[in-house]
Amino acid sequence: MQIRLDEVIAAIDETDVNTQFYYYIPEERIITKDDESLNEKQLIPLPSHKQIDDYGTMKRFIEDLTDEEAQGWLAESIKGSGAFRRFRLTLERFGLTERWYDYLDHAHESIAIDWCEYYGIEYLDGNDIYAGKETFEPKQKESISSKHNYRFIDIDEDNVYGLVYLCSDFRKTLARLKGNTVDADVDDMLEELKYYLKRSYPIFAISDNGKYVAYGVCRIEDDVVWLESIYVRPEYRRKGIGKMLLDRAQSIAAEHGNDTLYLYVHPNNDTMLDFLKANGYDVLNLIEIRKAYPDEKTEVSYTIGDHSYRY
Repeated sequence: MQIRLDEVIAAIDETDVNTQFYYYIPEERIITKDDESLNEKQLIPLPSHKQIDDYGTMKRFIEDLTDEEAQGWLAESIKGSGAFRRFRLTLERFGLTERWYDYLDHAHESIAIDWCEYYGIEYLDGNDIYAGKETFEPKQKESISSKHNYRFIDIDEDNVYGLVYLCSDFRKTLARLKGNTVDADVDDMLEELKYYLKRSYPIFAISDNGKYVAYGVCRIEDDVVWLESIYVRPEYRRKGIGKMLLDRAQSIAAEHGNDTLYLYVHPNNDTMLDFLKANGYDVLNLIEIRKAYPDEKTEVSYTIGDHSYRY
């Protein structure tokens, strides 16, 4: 999912008590909810008028001023009805109008970025995305910055949909370790993630300019913490992101009185085994054993101690 950041900011600027905007997932654009036939599951609400809270922004602006006279007059101006009108008139008196709108623009930009980060929507720079103001022919989308902006995002019922494709990639990767292919359906992945949430398993993602690039899931049973899932997009590996996920999981384990995490790992997942060993995970705890499935063919075997096992 992607969106131009300036489009999100413009929608926030126009939001009021009677106006609410939504991100329409299939078309990756911002709309008002005029069409009642739209599927609710395909709509992500932008911040509401109450969440934007321009009145609170006014109060913070006043608190940040160093001019005590202007501060006092402005503080009085926002009391009671007609506060916004009096506030603007007082700004003009002290020559602070431009400073206020710069402050408000920055506040709305921060709200827009936080909204994109929370829902896993990659925000893009408006510069050079469109060929011209008249034709609006899209050029190749560019990231808002060449610098990475990694942030942890806690996943809950409201933003879980943004993680389903990453979860699908993870399941396909695991299947390939067994020489299999799976159709990791989006609905199935959504159900899997919702199951974790229902069980109160912590799910956390790392975003880069709004795009979810990695995630982890901790399974907690009787205060024992397992790292159920850990996945980093291939193009984001070897950048310290896996370590960030592992550190977060280890913090959760410590909160439950654990000295270590527990993990299930495929014996041929060399990348993961090397990563874990580099971080001190080199003690074999238990092995999981089963009978062969009907018609199952195994071509690899592993030896542990004096015992050999098919895989």
